[in-house]
Amino acid sequence: MKDKRRILVVDDDPAVTEMMARALVRRGYQVVATDSADEALAGCAAQPCDAAVLDLVMPECDGIDLARALRAQAPGMPIAILTGYVHSPLLVENERPRLAVFKKPVVIQDVVDFLSGELGQPDE
Repeated sequence: MKDKRRILVVDDDPAVTEMMARALVRRGYQVVATDSADEALAGCAAQPCDAAVLDLVMPECDGIDLARALRAQAPGMPIAILTGYVHSPLLVENERPRLAVFKKPVVIQDVVDFLSGELGQPDE
């Protein structure tokens, strides 16, 4: 059996972080969850993640800057951005392959479908 895919979840709202983490664990992923961009970067540097689910708007660092930093560590990492600001110019400027944007309240299955499409099923 292969190792479980590691998914980083970063959101400054603990309820969103917990909801997303639980849903991903139930679907067979290993989850690293935090509310801090610095912790996320340090954690992924120490033990790489296969993909990330990030909030767009956070106090210390926005999700686009965090996505850039994560991709500097792991080029091509699939990243899902969660936001209530679907028409943000940041999103238009930063459309990239392996990046998807999901409007809050997020439909978890949509995020799971994105991750499994990018990474394969957790047990593959």
